[in-house]
Amino acid sequence: MTLLGPVRCSAILFAAACGSSDSTPVAIDAAAPATVQAVDCATISPAMAITTSGMAYAPQMATISVGGVVKWTMPTSHNVESTTAGLAVDYGATKCLKFTVAGQYAYKCTAHGFTGTLTVQ
Repeated sequence: MTLLGPVRCSAILFAAACGSSDSTPVAIDAAAPATVQAVDCATISPAMAITTSGMAYAPQMATISVGGVVKWTMPTSHNVESTTAGLAVDYGATKCLKFTVAGQYAYKCTAHGFTGTLTVQ
């Protein structure tokens, strides 16, 4: 399973990553704010809390609004990893992440392979 976050394109840096079927470079806005931003859990009221229940994220699928914050609490045996920059939580860590771009964010536990999906709308 390939884990992908949302793709954002505009006109600052050239790359072929945003994809068209030809070889024409597509511009990517390198100055755009991060799609996922770590925030201080003590000063923010999260819209959603995600942890693990045995060998699965709880909840496994969740939906929040753009600008919403998710609080991940991982036990020492599980983590969160994604291809989306900033969407990672270490084993045994608690982390609050703010999502600034709509899309579906897939993630997994690298130790056990179970997955979750966050929809931001």
